Amino acid sequence: MNYLLLVNKKNPVPEGFYPGLSKADGKYCEEKCAKAYLQMKAAAMRHGLKIKLLSGYRSAAYQKMLFLREVNKLKSIGLSDEEAYFKANESVALPGFSEHNTGLGLDIVREDDDDVYEEFEKTEEFLWLIKNCADFGFILRYPEGKTEITGYIYEPWHFRYVDEYAVKIKNSGKTLEEYLTYRK
Repeated sequence: MNYLLLVNKKNPVPEGFYPGLSKADGKYCEEKCAKAYLQMKAAAMRHGLKIKLLSGYRSAAYQKMLFLREVNKLKSIGLSDEEAYFKANESVALPGFSEHNTGLGLDIVREDDDDVYEEFEKTEEFLWLIKNCADFGFILRYPEGKTEITGYIYEPWHFRYVDEYAVKIKNSGKTLEEYLTYRK
């Protein structure tokens, strides 16, 4: 498994790609990612913090449903078809262009949360994750102020498993896109 696999608006999931999956918090993730997440969750719990996996692996069909739901929500508030499509694509990936389709992208929230939200960044859980996630092989995938590079809005809940590269990426202060360009 290539844990530096770049999937974004310009780089789709490779043809025929399907990760080996395991369950964590009742959700599927890539096998090694699931194990690392559960270790990170246990470490957070030892610090009195309760996190949960809100979303892990998504099929292309499920990703398509999420994207169309966002488009329809935006159209219902008055955006044209074209405006809704482009606005939806700022926060919801097209099917085949989502890290969730790899099983390596995880949406992590507090145990009592039912959805993702930007204010998650103000929680003790987020602060702990930012400080410690790299020790378990994760990076914050869509950091604040990097939309021009990643193509996505700031998502304090979206973490990406990159295995042994996490500490190097975190210490570099770069996004995955920047790190891969720098690494070449």
